[in-house]
Amino acid sequence: MSRFSSSRSSSLPVDIAKNLPANLDAERSILGALLVNNATLNEIAGELHIDELFLPQHQHIFKAILGIAQRQVAAGQAPAFDLVILTEELQQLAKLDAAGGAPYLASLVDGVPRVSNAQHYMAIVKEKAALRRLIHLTHNIQQRAFDGRDGEDESTQALYDSAIQSIQSASPKPKQMIVGGNGRLSYSVDEFLQEQFPAPEHLIEWIAPKSGSALVIAKPHHLKSWYTLALGLLATRDGDILGRLPVHKPIRTLLISVEDFPGETQQRMNLLLQRDQFQHVDRALFRIFPRPIGGIDIMQEAWYQRVLKEIDKHKADLVIFDVLRRIFAGDINSPKEAAGLCERFECIRDVTGVAVMLVHHENRKEADIMSASAGSFNIPGWANSVIRFQRKTDEVIAESKVSTVEIEVDNKFAPNSDPVRMVLDLAAENPIRLEDLEDASGLAELREQLGSEWTVNDLAQVLTVHPSNAKRRLKKMIAADLVEKVTEGRRGRHGGLARFHFVGEGD
Repeated sequence: MSRFSSSRSSSLPVDIAKNLPANLDAERSILGALLVNNATLNEIAGELHIDELFLPQHQHIFKAILGIAQRQVAAGQAPAFDLVILTEELQQLAKLDAAGGAPYLASLVDGVPRVSNAQHYMAIVKEKAALRRLIHLTHNIQQRAFDGRDGEDESTQALYDSAIQSIQSASPKPKQMIVGGNGRLSYSVDEFLQEQFPAPEHLIEWIAPKSGSALVIAKPHHLKSWYTLALGLLATRDGDILGRLPVHKPIRTLLISVEDFPGETQQRMNLLLQRDQFQHVDRALFRIFPRPIGGIDIMQEAWYQRVLKEIDKHKADLVIFDVLRRIFAGDINSPKEAAGLCERFECIRDVTGVAVMLVHHENRKEADIMSASAGSFNIPGWANSVIRFQRKTDEVIAESKVSTVEIEVDNKFAPNSDPVRMVLDLAAENPIRLEDLEDASGLAELREQLGSEWTVNDLAQVLTVHPSNAKRRLKKMIAADLVEKVTEGRRGRHGGLARFHFVGEGD
């Protein structure tokens, strides 16, 4: 069945033709979103048809955009267009005036957010187009019923059967609006309490939600680049990686490594791949984007499109940006600019479906995990999980340097695991591993620094962490019968804190 467009309005009575359903704001929003973020075309290409736009100007503009993109794709390029390119295209087609002229094109991007819900706007436009098709169809049926003929004699039954068939073939498929995997949008209190919602799926349990966002924060030289490199390599196989992190199926990872020069990253990779722990890496599933001369600015459209192209080429499940300060030239302390950066990562995630992991620096060492990262709070607020590295130590064991760092995670989508210690020992066959904090060496160090009796604030000071983090550590040590309470804290305005000691001390 052919689609009806606004150009067929002349076949309708005037009073109907001038009131056909349409949402011009939604149409403008789609076109504006395409110009602001070319990757939006991936969301609607093949879904939205030119004649589903009501306004002829919009049809000309959308047709020109598709023409530009098709030529670029045929030449092996990612679609890239802006107002200048679009205006030139319409001029070449002698359609610039029909499209409303250059001023109208410029007005399309006014007020369009960086992250646009193009799918929502497209649904509105397609719904209005379906209503218009139905109006044209039923008007045609009416005319045939009035005339009693359609080029030749037609029985009433034949007309009825034809009308029913035409309406059924034009009926749009019902939309599936899914919330929590159960197809419901709203609930009564009792219904909601009885519903079972599936837990969010993770690519890597504990740290990386599928199609989600993760933030790694640490001070410089705190092993974060070793961690992300090992993570990306080992996750190419299912199983427990680093001894603690379950991977349910192999992950395709793109590591955008711009913190260090390529030679340094290459040296790290060679050292790891020589060890038994990394012998079963599926190298085809891991791809690295090394630091280019001049760096990257993800807010520039050219770099944004290039990153999208690399993600698509590798068919990545996870993309790791290491590190933020080398991909963003704006003011990280500005709430507005930081929000724009987060929106950019949301675009990457929404367009490609990847999980995004961003490596960032810490500048508040005694702050709570959600307040420790540099810059605006928009950044940790954006992340579904925050992974913090702290308390790095270095020691020489059997002439080999062994480094450790403590890792704490705040995951909005899953129960938080206890903090762990990451060990980097390049002399070992398992050079990178995660282990419990309460090993013998860790306890011995704490015993020596805290003395015979101490408070949770003393523990926080020794660990150089926020008191809330120290409380979590304390609860775990008490549950493991490593620590016990000596005295209760005194109540009142001038009361003191409870005091603790390690089991076996003072007996």
